[in-house]
Amino acid sequence: MTRTERTIVQHWRGLATLCAIVALFGISWATWHRMDADRTASDRRYTAVAQEADKRGGVISTLAGDVRALRQQVQAGGATPVAPDPTKAIDDLPARTEVPVPIPGPRGEPGSPGPSGPPGTDGTAGSPGASGVPGGVGATGPAGPVGPAGPAGPAGVGVQGEPGATGPQGERGEKGEPGEPGVTGERGPAGPSCPDGYSLQAPAWDPDALVCRRESAPSDGGSSPSSPLAAGLDPSRREYP
Repeated sequence: MTRTERTIVQHWRGLATLCAIVALFGISWATWHRMDADRTASDRRYTAVAQEADKRGGVISTLAGDVRALRQQVQAGGATPVAPDPTKAIDDLPARTEVPVPIPGPRGEPGSPGPSGPPGTDGTAGSPGASGVPGGVGATGPAGPVGPAGPAGPAGVGVQGEPGATGPQGERGEKGEPGEPGVTGERGPAGPSCPDGYSLQAPAWDPDALVCRRESAPSDGGSSPSSPLAAGLDPSRREYP
Protein backbone atom coordinates (compact mmCIF):
# COMPACT_ATOMS: atom_id res chain seq x y z
CA MET A 1 0.00 0.00 0.00
CA THR A 2 1.46 3.40 -1.01
CA ARG A 3 1.66 6.51 1.18
CA THR A 4 -1.20 8.14 -0.73
CA GLU A 5 -3.47 5.16 -0.19
CA ARG A 6 -2.60 5.05 3.52
CA THR A 7 -3.37 8.77 3.80
CA ILE A 8 -6.74 8.30 2.09
CA VAL A 9 -7.61 5.39 4.38
CA GLN A 10 -6.68 7.35 7.51
CA HIS A 11 -8.49 10.59 6.50
CA TRP A 12 -11.45 9.18 4.55
CA ARG A 13 -14.01 10.84 6.82
CA GLY A 14 -12.58 14.30 6.21
CA LEU A 15 -12.36 13.69 2.47
CA ALA A 16 -15.96 12.50 2.36
CA THR A 17 -17.09 15.62 4.24
CA LEU A 18 -15.14 17.87 1.85
CA CYS A 19 -16.70 16.16 -1.18
CA ALA A 20 -20.17 16.62 0.30
CA ILE A 21 -19.53 20.35 0.92
CA VAL A 22 -18.27 20.85 -2.65
CA ALA A 23 -21.32 19.04 -4.04
CA LEU A 24 -23.71 21.18 -1.98
CA PHE A 25 -21.92 24.35 -3.06
CA GLY A 26 -22.19 23.34 -6.70
CA ILE A 27 -25.92 22.61 -6.36
CA SER A 28 -26.51 25.98 -4.62
CA TRP A 29 -24.57 27.91 -7.28
CA ALA A 30 -26.46 26.21 -10.13
CA THR A 31 -29.80 26.93 -8.47
CA TRP A 32 -28.95 30.60 -7.84
CA HIS A 33 -27.71 31.03 -11.40
CA ARG A 34 -30.92 29.57 -12.76
CA MET A 35 -33.07 31.80 -10.58
CA ASP A 36 -31.05 34.89 -11.59
CA ALA A 37 -31.40 34.01 -15.27
CA ASP A 38 -35.16 33.56 -14.87
CA ARG A 39 -35.41 36.88 -13.00
CA THR A 40 -33.47 38.69 -15.71
CA ALA A 41 -35.60 37.21 -18.47
CA SER A 42 -38.75 38.12 -16.54
CA ASP A 43 -37.60 41.70 -16.14
CA ARG A 44 -36.88 41.93 -19.84
CA ARG A 45 -40.29 40.59 -20.73
CA TYR A 46 -41.93 43.00 -18.31
CA THR A 47 -40.08 45.97 -19.82
CA ALA A 48 -41.03 44.94 -23.34
CA VAL A 49 -44.68 44.55 -22.40
CA ALA A 50 -44.74 47.94 -20.69
CA GLN A 51 -43.23 49.66 -23.74
CA GLU A 52 -45.72 48.01 -26.10
CA ALA A 53 -48.61 49.03 -23.85
CA ASP A 54 -47.43 52.61 -23.76
CA LYS A 55 -47.21 52.70 -27.55
CA ARG A 56 -50.74 51.35 -27.93
CA GLY A 57 -52.02 53.85 -25.38
CA GLY A 58 -50.42 56.71 -27.29
CA VAL A 59 -51.96 55.51 -30.55
CA ILE A 60 -55.42 55.31 -29.02
CA SER A 61 -55.07 58.78 -27.49
CA THR A 62 -54.03 60.24 -30.90
CA LEU A 63 -56.91 58.57 -32.72
CA ALA A 64 -59.39 59.76 -30.13
CA GLY A 65 -58.14 63.38 -30.52
CA ASP A 66 -58.36 63.15 -34.31
CA VAL A 67 -61.94 61.89 -34.14
CA ARG A 68 -62.91 64.81 -31.91
CA ALA A 69 -61.32 67.29 -34.29
CA LEU A 70 -63.15 65.80 -37.30
CA ARG A 71 -66.45 65.90 -35.46
CA GLN A 72 -65.95 69.59 -34.68
CA GLN A 73 -65.17 70.35 -38.33
CA VAL A 74 -68.27 68.53 -39.55
CA GLN A 75 -70.48 70.23 -36.98
CA ALA A 76 -69.00 73.65 -37.93
CA GLY A 77 -70.04 73.00 -41.56
CA GLY A 78 -73.65 72.41 -40.43
CA ALA A 79 -73.61 68.63 -40.96
CA THR A 80 -73.99 65.76 -38.57
CA PRO A 81 -70.82 63.70 -38.02
CA VAL A 82 -71.13 60.00 -38.74
CA ALA A 83 -68.55 58.85 -36.17
CA PRO A 84 -69.79 59.03 -32.57
CA ASP A 85 -67.95 60.79 -29.80
CA PRO A 86 -65.09 58.50 -28.63
CA THR A 87 -65.80 59.22 -24.99
CA LYS A 88 -69.36 57.90 -25.47
CA ALA A 89 -68.47 55.00 -27.78
CA ILE A 90 -65.72 53.60 -25.51
CA ASP A 91 -66.23 53.11 -21.78
CA ASP A 92 -63.60 54.71 -19.55
CA LEU A 93 -61.66 56.12 -22.50
CA PRO A 94 -59.45 58.55 -20.52
CA ALA A 95 -58.13 55.72 -18.31
CA ARG A 96 -57.45 53.57 -21.37
CA THR A 97 -55.45 56.30 -23.11
CA GLU A 98 -53.35 57.08 -20.05
CA VAL A 99 -49.62 56.82 -20.68
CA PRO A 100 -47.59 55.14 -19.25
CA VAL A 101 -50.07 52.31 -19.04
CA PRO A 102 -50.37 50.95 -15.46
CA ILE A 103 -49.24 47.32 -15.66
CA PRO A 104 -49.58 45.06 -12.64
CA GLY A 105 -46.29 43.99 -11.13
CA PRO A 106 -45.08 40.44 -10.71
CA ARG A 107 -46.99 38.07 -8.48
CA GLY A 108 -46.16 38.39 -4.82
CA GLU A 109 -45.54 35.70 -2.29
CA PRO A 110 -48.55 33.52 -1.52
CA GLY A 111 -50.33 34.52 1.66
CA SER A 112 -50.99 32.31 4.63
CA PRO A 113 -54.13 30.21 4.41
CA GLY A 114 -57.19 31.62 6.10
CA PRO A 115 -59.14 29.97 8.89
CA SER A 116 -61.23 26.94 8.06
CA GLY A 117 -64.87 27.66 7.44
CA PRO A 118 -67.75 25.92 9.18
CA PRO A 119 -68.57 22.42 7.95
CA GLY A 120 -71.18 22.28 5.26
CA THR A 121 -74.56 20.63 5.65
CA ASP A 122 -75.14 17.06 4.52
CA GLY A 123 -76.51 16.68 1.06
CA THR A 124 -79.82 15.02 0.29
CA ALA A 125 -79.81 11.27 -0.29
CA GLY A 126 -79.93 10.30 -3.91
CA SER A 127 -82.68 8.17 -5.38
CA PRO A 128 -81.96 4.45 -5.82
CA GLY A 129 -80.80 3.43 -9.25
CA ALA A 130 -82.58 1.07 -11.57
CA SER A 131 -82.17 -2.65 -11.02
CA GLY A 132 -79.51 -4.28 -13.12
CA VAL A 133 -80.06 -7.06 -15.62
CA PRO A 134 -80.01 -10.48 -13.91
CA GLY A 135 -76.91 -12.48 -14.72
CA GLY A 136 -76.99 -15.76 -16.58
CA VAL A 137 -76.85 -19.14 -14.89
CA GLY A 138 -73.28 -20.27 -14.42
CA ALA A 139 -71.93 -23.67 -15.34
CA THR A 140 -72.60 -26.51 -12.91
CA GLY A 141 -69.61 -27.18 -10.71
CA PRO A 142 -68.11 -30.64 -10.19
CA ALA A 143 -69.78 -33.01 -7.76
CA GLY A 144 -68.42 -32.81 -4.24
CA PRO A 145 -66.85 -35.79 -2.44
CA VAL A 146 -69.09 -38.32 -0.72
CA GLY A 147 -69.46 -37.48 2.97
CA PRO A 148 -68.81 -39.97 5.78
CA ALA A 149 -71.55 -42.44 6.67
CA GLY A 150 -73.78 -41.31 9.51
CA PRO A 151 -74.29 -43.29 12.73
CA ALA A 152 -76.67 -46.24 12.63
CA GLY A 153 -80.16 -45.40 13.79
CA PRO A 154 -81.90 -47.16 16.68
CA ALA A 155 -83.39 -50.57 15.94
CA GLY A 156 -87.06 -50.39 15.29
CA VAL A 157 -89.49 -52.35 17.49
CA GLY A 158 -92.09 -54.15 15.46
CA VAL A 159 -95.58 -54.75 16.75
CA GLN A 160 -96.69 -58.34 16.54
CA GLY A 161 -99.91 -58.66 14.73
CA GLU A 162 -102.90 -60.59 16.07
CA PRO A 163 -103.22 -64.20 14.92
CA GLY A 164 -105.64 -64.68 12.11
CA ALA A 165 -108.84 -66.66 12.46
CA THR A 166 -108.70 -70.41 11.71
CA GLY A 167 -110.32 -71.21 8.43
CA PRO A 168 -112.91 -73.96 7.95
CA GLN A 169 -111.64 -77.52 7.57
CA GLY A 170 -111.55 -78.66 4.01
CA GLU A 171 -113.33 -81.74 2.66
CA ARG A 172 -111.57 -85.06 2.73
CA GLY A 173 -110.11 -85.99 -0.58
CA GLU A 174 -110.67 -89.23 -2.46
CA LYS A 175 -108.54 -92.25 -1.63
CA GLY A 176 -105.67 -92.65 -3.99
CA GLU A 177 -104.70 -95.77 -5.82
CA PRO A 178 -102.19 -98.09 -4.09
CA GLY A 179 -98.65 -97.49 -5.14
CA GLU A 180 -96.39 -100.01 -6.75
CA PRO A 181 -94.37 -102.25 -4.40
CA GLY A 182 -90.95 -100.96 -3.65
CA VAL A 183 -87.71 -102.65 -4.55
CA THR A 184 -86.50 -105.14 -1.99
CA GLY A 185 -83.53 -103.73 -0.20
CA GLU A 186 -80.29 -105.50 0.48
CA ARG A 187 -80.18 -107.95 3.30
CA GLY A 188 -78.93 -106.40 6.46
CA PRO A 189 -76.35 -107.87 8.81
CA ALA A 190 -77.30 -110.75 11.08
CA GLY A 191 -78.94 -109.81 14.36
CA PRO A 192 -77.44 -110.44 17.76
CA SER A 193 -76.88 -114.13 18.52
CA CYS A 194 -78.02 -115.74 21.76
CA PRO A 195 -75.57 -117.44 24.13
CA ASP A 196 -75.25 -121.19 24.20
CA GLY A 197 -78.44 -122.93 25.35
CA TYR A 198 -80.65 -120.01 24.26
CA SER A 199 -82.50 -119.34 21.04
CA LEU A 200 -84.61 -116.58 19.60
CA GLN A 201 -88.25 -117.25 20.37
CA ALA A 202 -91.42 -115.14 20.11
CA PRO A 203 -92.90 -114.41 23.55
CA ALA A 204 -96.55 -115.12 24.18
CA TRP A 205 -97.35 -111.49 24.99
CA ASP A 206 -95.81 -110.14 21.79
CA PRO A 207 -95.75 -112.55 18.86
CA ASP A 208 -93.98 -109.87 16.70
CA ALA A 209 -90.93 -109.75 19.01
CA LEU A 210 -87.98 -112.12 19.37
CA VAL A 211 -86.14 -112.66 22.64
CA CYS A 212 -83.38 -115.00 23.71
CA ARG A 213 -85.02 -117.89 25.61
CA ARG A 214 -83.53 -120.96 27.09
CA GLU A 215 -84.24 -123.94 24.97
CA SER A 216 -85.00 -126.25 27.93
CA ALA A 217 -87.61 -123.82 29.33
CA PRO A 218 -91.24 -125.06 29.34
CA SER A 219 -93.38 -123.72 26.53
CA ASP A 220 -96.06 -122.35 28.87
CA GLY A 221 -93.69 -120.29 30.92
CA GLY A 222 -93.82 -117.32 28.57
CA SER A 223 -96.69 -115.57 30.32
CA SER A 224 -96.76 -111.80 30.24
CA PRO A 225 -94.58 -110.23 32.94
CA SER A 226 -96.15 -108.08 35.56
CA SER A 227 -94.12 -105.02 34.48
CA PRO A 228 -91.87 -103.84 31.63
CA LEU A 229 -88.91 -104.03 33.96
CA ALA A 230 -89.54 -107.74 34.59
CA ALA A 231 -89.76 -108.31 30.82
CA GLY A 232 -86.28 -106.86 30.36
CA LEU A 233 -84.64 -109.07 32.99
CA ASP A 234 -82.72 -112.18 32.11
CA PRO A 235 -84.99 -115.31 32.36
CA SER A 236 -82.16 -117.17 34.05
CA ARG A 237 -81.84 -114.62 36.86
CA ARG A 238 -81.47 -115.99 40.33
CA GLU A 239 -84.18 -115.66 42.88
CA TYR A 240 -83.25 -115.06 46.50
CA PRO A 241 -85.45 -115.99 49.47
